[in-house]
Amino acid sequence: MHAALAAIVFAITLGLVIVRPARVGEAWSAAAGAIVMLLVGGVGPSAALDAVAREWDLFLFFAGLMVTAAVADMAGFFDWAAALAVKAAGGSGRRLLFNVLVLGTLITTFLSNDATAVILTPVVYTVVTRLRLRVMPYLLAVSFIANAASMTLPISNPINVLTGDRLRAPLAVYEAHLLPASIAAVGITIAVFMAVYWRVAGRGFAVEASSVSVVADPRFFRSVLAALALLALAYIAGSALLLPLGVIAAGGAAVLLIIAGGFRRVSREQLKAHVSPGLFVYIAALFILVRGVEDAGITGALISGVLARATDSASAVVAGLAGSAVACNVVNNLPGVLIFISGAQSGGVAPHLQAPFLFGALAGADLGPNLTPVGALSTMLWLVIVRRRGVEVSAWDFIRLGALIAPLTIAAAAVLMALSYR
Repeated sequence: MHAALAAIVFAITLGLVIVRPARVGEAWSAAAGAIVMLLVGGVGPSAALDAVAREWDLFLFFAGLMVTAAVADMAGFFDWAAALAVKAAGGSGRRLLFNVLVLGTLITTFLSNDATAVILTPVVYTVVTRLRLRVMPYLLAVSFIANAASMTLPISNPINVLTGDRLRAPLAVYEAHLLPASIAAVGITIAVFMAVYWRVAGRGFAVEASSVSVVADPRFFRSVLAALALLALAYIAGSALLLPLGVIAAGGAAVLLIIAGGFRRVSREQLKAHVSPGLFVYIAALFILVRGVEDAGITGALISGVLARATDSASAVVAGLAGSAVACNVVNNLPGVLIFISGAQSGGVAPHLQAPFLFGALAGADLGPNLTPVGALSTMLWLVIVRRRGVEVSAWDFIRLGALIAPLTIAAAAVLMALSYR
């Protein structure tokens, strides 16, 4: 009965999160589910508190990321980067599409896929509509490249931080298993986009239409740019030394806020737009829900089934990658990867297979969501932004492109990561 109740509460909650009946936000649905999980005894109050408190590093990382993105936006960093991409395109819509994909890769790598989805999307929409180009290829490029490039560094996706806290793998080990797969995923995504939209993006634009000044305060902009560069280096050093990335993110955000305050450029509107308290509620509720199904023995049994035919590290990688990719398109990537982490730690994976299995699960949670629009939090945020601007993106619009990109990137990652264990 205990296991059945936990499973029912978990399944209904995730269903509400994905469907969003009556436009109820994900945070409210998840919070209600967590409360019900406590009321039915799926998890005790102390266990729930422990499940949330031990993830302090991830919460700090999200907070630091949001504030960093807000200050960068105040300084005009994203508008400036987009203007560079337009200028480098030289009036070619095709080159602009390529530049958007490259820009999305760089922002994702050093500021995370969520930052790319939330901040680059409105910038690209504004630029492309001003240039009178078809917006869909460029907006889709932002969403797909945000996921494809999201395993390049441990900070490229908050899921990487979450999984990395369990793996405790130094940066050199992380990159040895994931960098070739990440490069392949980015390359495949760019190649597919250029092939699919070659004709659609063939229209040119007047170069003078893009020559717009986007930096209001050059000194403030240069100071923020220097701070962002130092923060990127700090992330890399922290990953190499296994330091808490959340602390680095929060410290960097504090420095950026001090810089903005020194130039009297702090914008409450920008902070309000980028800092989402509801996201913290959503994540905390998911931790409680997953702890409930973990205590009921469900996650361990589920992951044991996924690994039934895995006999070595290479096959464990493939099992973790494939299973995670499927799970993320069913329940979204954050709860999906939480289930895999929970199952691995609660006895579902032999100790010598845990690292390769979790590396595989991380890759699946990063790349798998490019199949459907409900696979990743970043994609769901992207959908909200584009629809607010009057651009309707159907599930079919997303899936017909994802059906090309996701299988190719997942297959390439599976081969390259398996080979890294040979």
